[in-house]
Amino acid sequence: SEDHEMVLREQRVAKARTMKKLQRVFSTADSSGDGFVSLAEFQAVLSSSTGLAMFRSLDLEVAEACEMFELLDDGDGCVSYEEFCKGVMQLKGQAREMDIVAIMRDCRRILDKVDKLEESCAARTQMGDGAICSVMV
Repeated sequence: SEDHEMVLREQRVAKARTMKKLQRVFSTADSSGDGFVSLAEFQAVLSSSTGLAMFRSLDLEVAEACEMFELLDDGDGCVSYEEFCKGVMQLKGQAREMDIVAIMRDCRRILDKVDKLEESCAARTQMGDGAICSVMV
């Protein structure tokens, strides 16, 4: 029980340390001070050796700033602190591996459904009821 508590305490300390790093990176990237990071701000921080070192301190190698920004952005063209923290935490460690497995599973399910839909359309087309399916395919 003491070992378990010690592990939990170490995990809390590590998470607090990571959150502090995230805050520092975000604050550095948010050069306008508006609470959001634009693509230009993101690229600027990643083009500096200090910015790259900050990302490496989070165990993230960022080869292409635009791709990472797109992963973090919810579609409004800027990244909030919450989006940044959530996204970076998802890009780290086990969560990343689990997410990849979940995405692969979801893709297989989608492909299975598409295959079934295609078969259904082909069968309807052969039966002369393919007007709707021919538009879908």
